[in-house]
Amino acid sequence: MVRIAVIEPRSAGYGLIDRGRELGHDMVVFTAGHGERRVPDEHLAHASRVEVIDTNDDRLVRRRLRELHSRRPFAAVLPGFEHYVPLAADAAADLGLPGLPAATAAALRMKHLMRERLAASGIDQPRHVLLTDEAELAGAIAEVGLPCVLKPVDQSGSLNVRKARTMAEAADAFRRINGYGAGYLDRTSLPLVLVEEYVVGPEFSVEGYAADDEVVVLGITEKLLGPEPYFVEVGHMVPAPLDADTARTVEAYTVGVVRALGLRLGPFHAELRLSARGPLLMEVAARLPGDRIPDLLRLATGADLYETTLRCFLGVRPAGPAAGPAAGPGPLAPDGSGAPVRHAGIRFFLRPEVSGYAAMTVAPGVTADPRIHEVGALIGPGEPVPAAGSSASRLGYAIAVSPGYRATAAALDAAERGVCFERSEPALTAVSATN
Repeated sequence: MVRIAVIEPRSAGYGLIDRGRELGHDMVVFTAGHGERRVPDEHLAHASRVEVIDTNDDRLVRRRLRELHSRRPFAAVLPGFEHYVPLAADAAADLGLPGLPAATAAALRMKHLMRERLAASGIDQPRHVLLTDEAELAGAIAEVGLPCVLKPVDQSGSLNVRKARTMAEAADAFRRINGYGAGYLDRTSLPLVLVEEYVVGPEFSVEGYAADDEVVVLGITEKLLGPEPYFVEVGHMVPAPLDADTARTVEAYTVGVVRALGLRLGPFHAELRLSARGPLLMEVAARLPGDRIPDLLRLATGADLYETTLRCFLGVRPAGPAAGPAAGPGPLAPDGSGAPVRHAGIRFFLRPEVSGYAAMTVAPGVTADPRIHEVGALIGPGEPVPAAGSSASRLGYAIAVSPGYRATAAALDAAERGVCFERSEPALTAVSATN
């Protein structure tokens, strides 16, 4: 049994705790324990120790890690969420453990540094300008063009990312980002704004890992986005329905991005669009993908990105499957046969008209559908629903699995129609479903 520290897990970070425990590891969780920095009890139950600490105080966390390490050494320190990638890298260096170099962690965390490093490496990407002053906005738009996208350099979950079709919309988006201050995870956002070319084309994410000089793509995920001007992700499908040549192009481009950023350890999650001039990176992170994508990948292909991440940081070569995209609609099966096992997808429920609800109801046809793997709520009854514009506004989700892409998509469409959020006493009695 080895001891592993996970700093402030959220989203897929919860799966690291659960899977680590299943594999027999001693999981130690560092969390603030309140607000958005609170780990659900069902995941904390799999930790051998919980350190309640201000995870936004880097020096405090690093000191506590050193104290615990001196009593019983850790074998790895992992970030539980994107915002804690640099802290985990610094803490690992303190303890002499495998981790990302500080410059690499910064480039994979801060979007403007990512753009700078990719530009220096000659990687094609959207045109972009970094702003600190609204007076520079007109010049940036003259360079990038309209429509454009404005985004903060250090947020996640599509928070404050906006498409702007006019100068007035761009100015409004700039002020929203520049004046955001302290908010998500109780962290103060940098007053830096990236103005980027708006890229026309379908969006995908690429999931994989790096181990020394090897970069492995485990899967390509199709992404479904909500209505613009926001870029909220409302669905994913694994594997993406790409032909073999396109899949190889996407894989080669992503491997080039990962190498240019110096990522040589652990998972990556790259988001890109297929434009008229080829793949163009939206962003990339040195962490597990969120939105249950690791679970979809495992359901569809058998690839276990949770275990792969743990093995990478423990210095153990990841076990198969470790193959890239195959001919046809997706990655290779675990046996290397060249055929995807199944298609797995998730659909998130956006209801902009709902500010709160009394009960989530699921139609009997949805619960009886063998393709439906799971249905659940993300915001509980009686809780306020955040305004549209980020992933926090998604009320619930459904996961479907079947041998075919169209059958999986059809099941998710039916779940979208069959799940309701009642403002009063519901007519149906089902609250959730799991097959």
